[in-house]
Amino acid sequence: MKISTRALAYISILAGASSTAAAEKCLSGSFILEYEGDCDRETLVEVFNDQVFGPAKSSACDGVTAEEELVAQLAAAVPSTTIEEFCANIYKSQPEVPFTDILKKDENMTYEKAFFLGHSSLQEEVETTYETSDGSATSVLKEDGELVRAHYQGSAQTKKTEWPKLANFASSGTDSHGQPTCTTSAAMCCWTKDRQAAD
Repeated sequence: MKISTRALAYISILAGASSTAAAEKCLSGSFILEYEGDCDRETLVEVFNDQVFGPAKSSACDGVTAEEELVAQLAAAVPSTTIEEFCANIYKSQPEVPFTDILKKDENMTYEKAFFLGHSSLQEEVETTYETSDGSATSVLKEDGELVRAHYQGSAQTKKTEWPKLANFASSGTDSHGQPTCTTSAAMCCWTKDRQAAD
């Protein structure tokens, strides 16, 4: 998931506010970090160094690393925070797409439940050219499953997808951000087979 514009604005607001602990910082003023990608210590330090610390470094920062300065900037912000808390808050604040928006079937997720149990038409579908008089293909999975690809290449790139409320996903496990996840790190097993006609 890429960090959205809202998250970037949050970075700028947080870093721009200062508290009495500002004396620990060697750089003054606010800054904005703009990038797409994961929010973790390594990435934030690299982006901070490239966009703020490196270009603005002065003699006041002699002997200070980009990571030390970023930690000081976040500690001096109001409210004070750490890189890990900061990234967790950005992750939690990201917009979330309802799971039912992927296949756009019904709110009860009857179809999704059947899919994750391996009993939906998508698992059984095999393309054929024998059902039509002109030999054109029917049951084309690439077309019938288009909504899944569209979700992945579209909204899933910048938004979280809601954890599905299905028995398959019921678990006491949580991820590093405190969000629900399954303890096995797998939602379903997949068995592959040839689904295209005439190949």
